[in-house]
Amino acid sequence: MLLLSAPFDPAAARPRPSPGAYARVGAVAGLVAAAGLALDRLGAGPPGLGRGLAVGAMHGGLIALGWLVATGAAPGWIRPAIRLAAGAALASVAARLGPWGPVGFLAVPALVLAEARGRPEMLAMGMGGVRLSHAAVGLAAGAFLGAHLLVTASLTLGYRVHLSGLAGYAGALAYDAGVNVLSAEWLFRGALFSACWRRGSFWPAALLTTGLALVRYLLDPALPHAAEARAGAVFYLGLVGLTACALRAWSGSLLPGYLAGLAFFAAYRTLTP
Repeated sequence: MLLLSAPFDPAAARPRPSPGAYARVGAVAGLVAAAGLALDRLGAGPPGLGRGLAVGAMHGGLIALGWLVATGAAPGWIRPAIRLAAGAALASVAARLGPWGPVGFLAVPALVLAEARGRPEMLAMGMGGVRLSHAAVGLAAGAFLGAHLLVTASLTLGYRVHLSGLAGYAGALAYDAGVNVLSAEWLFRGALFSACWRRGSFWPAALLTTGLALVRYLLDPALPHAAEARAGAVFYLGLVGLTACALRAWSGSLLPGYLAGLAFFAAYRTLTP
């Protein structure tokens, strides 16, 4: 309990980026996403190109924002942020253009690790090493929440566990591993939670960043539109977010929370109305 109430190394607080830096990242991501949606609406290019570009721009923007927060807009931050955002966008486009395209999502975590290697500010956001026991607890926590979701959804909302196809399921998991869970952990639990925890204590930081993550998911058009389904999604994604924050505080690493998110979404992807 002491860990979850104490501030995190306030002496290591980094300078805050200017509002203009956030605006530039958001504007570029928004323009690329808008261009992708326009292509999709006009039917221009190969099927799925526009939608893939829009989704990739959204996740690439979140990853770039995480890099901006973590580095404090230190000189030279722009090029790595562009490379990370472009990698997420290209992986998302590739996933829409061929049956093997989703494999490209798996390159995005490798790109993040390559960019973060050797940068001391990345250690402060949880990019250091982790014990195997911490990783196992993260997987178990996510699996428990996922199993609870399956039972609750099947008993109260009429959902059932069903896989329409192994290839589609594997592609969805690749999306989760490469950008969906990765961008959430990187920005909300890595950059933002770490920054807020440095300047305060665990619970305010965890509640604030989990709330921001829920806003991101509520704006996702892939989320179910039925009111009861959205309410359930908010409840479980809130639990996943708070669990990931606790795992980040306990282990000092983003990996246990990332694994918890993957395990949860692995269960979620099996639900069918």
